[in-house]
Amino acid sequence: MGRNTDRLGQLARIARVKADGELRTYSARRAQADAMQRQVDAVRDELRQAIASPGSDALEQWRRTTALVGYRSEQLQQAEAALTRIRPGLETARQAAIRAFGRAEALTQLQALTRAQIQLDRQRRGG
Repeated sequence: MGRNTDRLGQLARIARVKADGELRTYSARRAQADAMQRQVDAVRDELRQAIASPGSDALEQWRRTTALVGYRSEQLQQAEAALTRIRPGLETARQAAIRAFGRAEALTQLQALTRAQIQLDRQRRGG
């Protein structure tokens, strides 16, 4: 039975390494999604300010504001589309990290339970 606990220990170590990799992948994707969300929020704020700011009555100022709003609106749509494309991968990475972490924890607990059972069996036999 000692071999089985050793094997469980080895599997648990492998599972922890894999879980660490999955958590790093999720963390990187999450950082990318957060950065994109900040960009989307910044563009939205800029658009609100441009639309709400009282401009002068000059036709040239109105044209510049309209051009800026049009340009930034297009950027906003592109950033929102990119964020929408990233979200499924982010969720997949999150679920993979959860599974890998759970697997590592389960193997660690199974190893501990197996060791406890071995000790209990030895105590019963010995005395």
